[in-house]
Amino acid sequence: MKLQTTFFPVNSILSTIEKKMQMMIALKYFLLLFIGIILFVTSGCAVDNEFIAKLPLFEAKSDKIPGLESPLQRKKVIQLKGQRGAAASDFEKEILVAQLMVEYRTSPDPNMRREAVDAMAKIPHPKRDQYMKEILADSDPFVRISALEALGKTYNGTKKELALLLIENLKKDTDKDVRLTAIRLLAQSFPKPSAKTPDETITNEIDTLIVQVLGEALYDKVPAVRYETMQSLHKITGKDYGNDINRWIQYIQYQKGEAEKLPNERSFAEKIPAVQLPMFK
Repeated sequence: MKLQTTFFPVNSILSTIEKKMQMMIALKYFLLLFIGIILFVTSGCAVDNEFIAKLPLFEAKSDKIPGLESPLQRKKVIQLKGQRGAAASDFEKEILVAQLMVEYRTSPDPNMRREAVDAMAKIPHPKRDQYMKEILADSDPFVRISALEALGKTYNGTKKELALLLIENLKKDTDKDVRLTAIRLLAQSFPKPSAKTPDETITNEIDTLIVQVLGEALYDKVPAVRYETMQSLHKITGKDYGNDINRWIQYIQYQKGEAEKLPNERSFAEKIPAVQLPMFK
């Protein structure tokens, strides 16, 4: 009598066991993740993050490169220099301003250059105006705007020098936002003429020059520049011609002696905003 030998499929059994173990491990992680989410939601977002952080899927990974400063860190360092320099000693101001100028001159990032300009504007320094004038030649318009705003607020020279500086940038800059900034600063720095004759002719040299230059800006090809010019002329002259560009042009012509009379200012009825009822739309 022959004995039959039975062979068990060992490989198949091991493969089945391995698959079941993998499924159990996956189920374990899924349950842990599910419990973590439930705890996070039910506790009003106040759950201890250490529990979730221990899960492999939520393992914290830093994106910092050793020895390399991130833009956010660099920005904070620059801002701190400006804050510190506002109340620093003269010697420390020299150091901080020198560091900020190095940052400005070496940084290829216009955002960092702008941060350096804004920080420098907070530090009272004898060469600040000189540096800001240098920055007005920057290739980025927003950096130039920051420098122009700093000069408009902190310029140490005479009023006439400031007016000529703003006028120069209004005339030569090709970027509309820089021109808009120059126009706004003219209105902020020189509100209402200091002297007028009884016939409403402006006689002050600076006011006359500003009004004439703004008169040229009324012909700017950018509508926003023309609109801002009318708003600034209103603040500088005290005249109320609204947004009627033809009246403003006539006003400028009168100041130049090219028109016989001043245009009429807006009436009370013209100042009432027009309201269109839905039934008449």
